[in-house]
Amino acid sequence: MTIKQYLQLAWALTPFILVVLGLLSIVISAFLVATAIGWLILGLALIIVGYILNPKEGKS
Repeated sequence: MTIKQYLQLAWALTPFILVVLGLLSIVISAFLVATAIGWLILGLALIIVGYILNPKEGKS
């Protein structure tokens, strides 16, 4: 792959990367508040990421 193709791929993945980084910051702050809340928020964040990555029905 050329540098231009890498840049196009990075640009296409930017919204997903920003969502994941935002969820990560929420998880870290929840762990700073309390460990149990951190694990709960981490589980919810993983569910959200899984929902985003799940292929939609009818699309290939």
